[in-house]
Amino acid sequence: MPKLKHILLLALAVAPVATTDVAAAADAPRVTGAAERVFDWSADRCATWDIPDTPARAWRDTTDRVHLVAGSEESRAAVGPGLDALAHDCAVLFRGSRDDDPGAYDDRAWIHATWAGNGAGVDRVVALAHVEYHGEDRPGRCASARAADCWRNAIVELVSTDGGRTFARSGLVAALPWRYSSADGRRTGYFNPSNLFADGGYLYAFVWAEAFHDQRRGACLIRRPLDGGPADWRAWDGRDFTVRFADPYREDVAAPSAHVCAPVEGLASTLSSVVRLASGLWLAVTPATRDGTSGIWWTTSADLVRWERPALLWQVPLLWRRDCAAPAAYAYPSLLDGDSASANFETADGDAWLYLVEMPLGPGCTVGAERDLVRIPVSLPSPAAPAGARP
Repeated sequence: MPKLKHILLLALAVAPVATTDVAAAADAPRVTGAAERVFDWSADRCATWDIPDTPARAWRDTTDRVHLVAGSEESRAAVGPGLDALAHDCAVLFRGSRDDDPGAYDDRAWIHATWAGNGAGVDRVVALAHVEYHGEDRPGRCASARAADCWRNAIVELVSTDGGRTFARSGLVAALPWRYSSADGRRTGYFNPSNLFADGGYLYAFVWAEAFHDQRRGACLIRRPLDGGPADWRAWDGRDFTVRFADPYREDVAAPSAHVCAPVEGLASTLSSVVRLASGLWLAVTPATRDGTSGIWWTTSADLVRWERPALLWQVPLLWRRDCAAPAAYAYPSLLDGDSASANFETADGDAWLYLVEMPLGPGCTVGAERDLVRIPVSLPSPAAPAGARP
């Protein structure tokens, strides 16, 4: 008999969901069938903490084989001829070095976004890593025993020259212009990059910023030239891409307020996955609770900086807003279309998959190592794009 958590998942997957005024119902993305497991922790894991803990990202290599990463601090990939035929590989792609120095930006790291090609052939793969520094793990580095009080985050670029089998650090992408302090008393920095996607000669991603000093809380849009590197990333300032992130450990930051991003207005939660439809519209999914309803929401934009009011795609209990009466919580949505013409699955239309991490809730509403990667079929109509221009 299937576990209760999977019975719940299958029931929710085919339940109707509400839409809002973001688009007519006929043009709205919708769930079209039951969920299936892509990674089963009980059968597929290579180690206890070999878990899906990021949104699913995928690319095609030079032999047209698909690599899918949705890993933990020791990132691993599933590889095969397509999204429907992947086998989990136990080889570790990348891990942080657990460096005690917050200025090293090399404590605990998760591969959060990937991009094959970058102007040099798809044997070269770049990635964005979500890098956590935890002062509570170091004597004298934190005034509190709570991890959330001692957590500083940054985004680092990685590079692979062997088709994505291994990655190495390339350089810092985004960090706060203030040094870490044991007295910060809250989670600070830049978190959870979206997938990487290209437009007009640039590589883009969204990152989530927590409020700290002059940095406002929200979703920040960053970009660099396709043929650029870590030092070339710039963030949206509200009008243009002028913000250079400064490293306070390697330069004297005289005006810190000039080195923080301006969150994109109207985005109140992390943009986890962004794809382009045939109409030219960008479509993004975000995990959020809005008007008392938790789930995966979708929104569209013509220019990446003006987004429509989100609408509900799938109502489901979330990791960060747990329903302790439910058997499981969900996190890290991503959209992947197996028929995408892009080597990086950055386009989607028609039938696609919504990938999610499913975590059963234990005693005290806790989550542990047991978690699966699941996917749900969705329909992605392509409504006509409204007037808009590239940022």
